[in-house]
Amino acid sequence: MAEQKQAECASLRMVYFPFSGRGQPLRLAAAIGGIKLEERNISFEEQKKEKEDGKRRWAGIPELFVLDKDGKEIAHIGQSNACLRYIGKLAGLYPENPVSAALCDEICDSMEDLVNISLKVVFGAKDADDKKAQSLELCKAGGSFRYWFDKFVSRISENAKRGNKNGLCVGDSLTIADLKVFTFSFYIIGFIPGAKDVLSEDKYKPIIDLLKTVRNNDKVKAFLDDWENRENVKAAFDALRKGGILIN
Repeated sequence: MAEQKQAECASLRMVYFPFSGRGQPLRLAAAIGGIKLEERNISFEEQKKEKEDGKRRWAGIPELFVLDKDGKEIAHIGQSNACLRYIGKLAGLYPENPVSAALCDEICDSMEDLVNISLKVVFGAKDADDKKAQSLELCKAGGSFRYWFDKFVSRISENAKRGNKNGLCVGDSLTIADLKVFTFSFYIIGFIPGAKDVLSEDKYKPIIDLLKTVRNNDKVKAFLDDWENRENVKAAFDALRKGGILIN
């Protein structure tokens, strides 16, 4: 199925930063599906300028360009979840059943809600002390993080009650929803002081187990073993740490 759909396009090109973020589920979906995904990595400064110059399809990145066998652009797709669904369909990671597809969509959309809460703290805090104070508010009992973490645990538990035993979000095989939740590692654990401690609580073990399941997938592991050791990727993560954005 994935091979047949991949024949509709020769390759894809993604425009994104050289770190994980919203581009990572797209990379992983392509790796699992054996889909050729080229990358044009840009900096924050280049993104700002290209957006000002009207080069963005909507506002942010990632963006996808669908290329034919001659490298000619045949489609330009924006919005990270739309891009993920497209690659997911090619890779066989997006359910054909309408209900299952909707359940995947709600997970992906809810991850955006959670990520935006994290980004608001990281980029909206006045200084390191303000970031620490806001992070404590997120992580405290009754805070926003625990609200959303509880919701994700509920969705995983519901999936198990439907007879699916692999600890995934929808069904018993990997979908784009699981790949989207994998960004917990970057946007939540990597950005917010105290989030890792909250997630270490027993009640949130289903989330941590899901992250491990995705990471241990043979194709995901092979991709990450290569990608994480690329010089531009390591440099990008180092820059995020030096800038006080990434905490680990």
